[in-house]
Amino acid sequence: MDSLLAMYIEAHYQLEDLIGLNLKSPEGDENSLFIGSGDSYAAALVAEYASNHHALACYPADILSNPDILTHRTAHFISISGNTLDNIAAARIAKKKGVRSIAITGSPGSKLARICDELIELKYRTTGIITSGSVGFEASLLVCLSLVKKITHLPDLPSLFDDADRMSEGLVLGQEFTSYTLLGSGILFPVVLYGALKVNEILGKRSFAYDVDEFFHAPIFGLTKADRIIMLSTKANSPRTRFSHSELAGLNLGKIDFAYPRQNYLSVLILSLYIIQLFVIKDALRQGIRECSFLTNKKILKLSSNYIYA
Repeated sequence: MDSLLAMYIEAHYQLEDLIGLNLKSPEGDENSLFIGSGDSYAAALVAEYASNHHALACYPADILSNPDILTHRTAHFISISGNTLDNIAAARIAKKKGVRSIAITGSPGSKLARICDELIELKYRTTGIITSGSVGFEASLLVCLSLVKKITHLPDLPSLFDDADRMSEGLVLGQEFTSYTLLGSGILFPVVLYGALKVNEILGKRSFAYDVDEFFHAPIFGLTKADRIIMLSTKANSPRTRFSHSELAGLNLGKIDFAYPRQNYLSVLILSLYIIQLFVIKDALRQGIRECSFLTNKKILKLSSNYIYA
């Protein structure tokens, strides 16, 4: 089984496995600190945005350079493997400072889980094939979210997945692009950040994530017809009528507007994640890609793994 097919299967696992997650209850978000890198940092950012920035997200390297960030906080360390070096080093600093630490991981026997005071285990199925994360990411995202905002129930996941399958089709164009730029504001920014990472890992292309306002301040000047732009927007964070499609003529913009009221933020969040996952998979298949780029680039994969895990 190739890694793209495995990822598509695991994306479907989300529809059942996320229902059985051990979601927690909010614990006073003003004292919560969510720590992670890569996909895990995107999950941490969701918690920060959902808490109205009372909770904070940071990289483990931020703690290594400034341990005082931990003071008077509960440290939530997010890592699917539980073996990233910087997370382990930051968790040891938390232990030394007497800070309450919680490991959010899919590996209960990992170094991170053993160091932290408490464990939230992420339980979900995989195909056994190495992929670019989908179900593991969404599981960690929902657990982080539940720690700052009460989740009474999940929306209709199969229905959202079907909607995402249809909506993602419109984002796939029959041409090659030099780079991908993903835009979103508010709680959608962590989603496009995650999407940019998936483009890197699966398509092997340069990709960038920007807040919509930030994009129009400067990054827009670096784009050409060879670059793909994807914007996710809701009524709550829409740039309104500041620009029209005609003003972006010549730029390859794909825009999806979610017509959900603010209280349905969870549906928007999950739907947007499904759209991103399915779009990148479909774009890869359109290009004839069957294996995630990060798996085929052995030299760079070794360099990356040595840095993260050593």
